[in-house]
Amino acid sequence: MPWLVAALATTALYIGKSVLIPIILSVLVSFLLSPIVSLFRRAGLPHALAILLAIVLALSSFGAVTTVIVTQAATLGKDAPAYAERITDKLQDVRSELNQRFSFLLNEGEGSKRAQATSRRHRANVLPRATASGALPVEVQAPPLTATEELKTFVLPALAPLETTLIVLVVTIFILFQKDDLRDRVIRLMGAADLHRTTVALNDGAKRLSRYFLSQFAVNCAFGAIVWGALFLIGVPAPGLWGILAGLLRFVPYIGSIIAAIGPLALAAAVDPGWELTTYVALLFVVLEPLTGYVVEPLLYGHSTGLSPVSVVVATLFWTWVWGPVGLVLSMPLTLTLVVLGRHIPAFAVFDILLGDRPALSPAETFYQRVLAGHPAEAVDQADVLLESMSLTAYYDNVVLGAIRLASADVDRGAVRRSAMHAVCEATLEVLAALSDHEDRPLANAGLAPSSSDRESEGGCSDLEGHSVLCVPGRGPLDAAVSAMATQLLRRAGCNVEEQVRDRLSNGNVDTLPSATAETFCILGLFDRRAAARIEPLILRLKDQYQGAAVVLGVERGSDDATEGEEAFKAVSSLIELCAAVGKKRDILGGRT
Repeated sequence: MPWLVAALATTALYIGKSVLIPIILSVLVSFLLSPIVSLFRRAGLPHALAILLAIVLALSSFGAVTTVIVTQAATLGKDAPAYAERITDKLQDVRSELNQRFSFLLNEGEGSKRAQATSRRHRANVLPRATASGALPVEVQAPPLTATEELKTFVLPALAPLETTLIVLVVTIFILFQKDDLRDRVIRLMGAADLHRTTVALNDGAKRLSRYFLSQFAVNCAFGAIVWGALFLIGVPAPGLWGILAGLLRFVPYIGSIIAAIGPLALAAAVDPGWELTTYVALLFVVLEPLTGYVVEPLLYGHSTGLSPVSVVVATLFWTWVWGPVGLVLSMPLTLTLVVLGRHIPAFAVFDILLGDRPALSPAETFYQRVLAGHPAEAVDQADVLLESMSLTAYYDNVVLGAIRLASADVDRGAVRRSAMHAVCEATLEVLAALSDHEDRPLANAGLAPSSSDRESEGGCSDLEGHSVLCVPGRGPLDAAVSAMATQLLRRAGCNVEEQVRDRLSNGNVDTLPSATAETFCILGLFDRRAAARIEPLILRLKDQYQGAAVVLGVERGSDDATEGEEAFKAVSSLIELCAAVGKKRDILGGRT
């Protein structure tokens, strides 16, 4: 069914492009003019007058640009035959030079071809001979065009862009005048029952699109102005024409600047007897385009569009395939609109997942996927990236512990066999061992502000120097990983930690414990109400055997199965809380705290 919907939507886009393209262009132009209208409104002008002034300003700019293009193109056209002849002569010189330098290769190739031809004639035993024919050549010519047909041939192709321009202008004016009404109608269409989400989606989309269009317009105008000035200084004829074309063609992603450089390069080769002028023009585009694309644009809007690099390429190919060159220009704004809608409207969520720049999985989900697939090395690579911006305690709490809870939930709902969790636990232990020597980088020196989890970890896992702690994992398949994390963090905080296997406490026999001096006993794993009830006899024996020692049960499984009227299950909810409980020697015993 989704493939059928996608096919129908693509067919509708292709068939209706003659209607949809002017409408979409009008919407995009209205996004460009809306800030200008708002500026006039803040100056105290009436709404209608502000719109008309913005339209007049846009038309005046369009007319000025068109005048410069036509004027300089006409001036350039007078000398076009001479330029074409010079370029032909230069190409002939280049060809002659190549023939001289690589003549031995060409001779070998021609000799090989002649030998092959001779061999074929001998094999066929056919001698070449000239044949003569008395037939006269006949050429069929179409009748000459009438005046009306010639007029249609030249006028109709020119009327199509003019027709589209007029439609875009009229629709843009209506959109600017009816903006509030159109917004209300879109809200009603997208879902008036949830006005908050719909309003946020529209505001976010309008803000992103306006910022993107204005930034791109400013960058491309500056690009064209720099090309104009540089070509004027270099001495290339009609620099204004090439500067305007360079700014316009930069709206076409990937290939626009390449196309814009072809004309100045060819003209420089025609004007200059040598190649010095052509070299300067080539250096201009080679330096200016990467500087604009990789320095200026990322600073302005490269990290705020919300599109992944792959989605830009895929969207460009798709819209170009559906709508041709116009789709190539519109690919970025159209894709950005779909991604913004997907972030707020569930019906469009597929576009945010496939095309957005946000991670498809949360850090905890990514970690779980890595260890479930048996790739602990990839999980370590992920940890190295995340630990650049968070402490190890926060990473264990938010990522690893979150992944363990996801695994436990999968077991509960039958999505994963319980036996598979042993492999997940072993992979997690490999990751913890690889991070055992990690030293937290000072976030202030890294230019990063500590998060709330980092601040809690600094307070929760401090002042534990000299505390004696005994850590024992529970019987669950993932409890050993929880115990390993807690043990590692407590030792980093200065505790004297002893580890014991769960079998030492089998059948509630606390006499098998080797340490009688522990100030705190930590029974570690994922616990809910039922798991805590099963281990309660052991806790009571520990309290009786070791008077004055605290017993901490942790951590919570993440769900509470208490029925109405029952006391909520309480246990250590995080490793930070575990450190705090050890430091305060406070009992945390499931239902009783």
